[in-house]
Amino acid sequence: MTKKEYIITFLDKVKDIWEPARGFAVLMRYDIFNDQQIDTFFELFKSVVHSTNDQQRKRKLQLAIDNIEAIKREEKKSESIHFERDLDAILTEA
Repeated sequence: MTKKEYIITFLDKVKDIWEPARGFAVLMRYDIFNDQQIDTFFELFKSVVHSTNDQQRKRKLQLAIDNIEAIKREEKKSESIHFERDLDAILTEA
């Protein structure tokens, strides 16, 4: 599951808890956001979670944030591996 797919799934599940999730999910589905905007949205969402007073809701949302951050780390690791492999291929060409 990609970061975008995970965020859409997440937004669908929290739309009853956080009303703006409905609108953001629609925008995500129609590719309105680029990767940088998705990251900015994610930072906004994290700040909303931190300001939530309901501790049970906050804990659940924080777990979802942790999962998205893990996906982001895996994406970066994958990009790094591909970059290194491509660089090796370029440097070994005659």
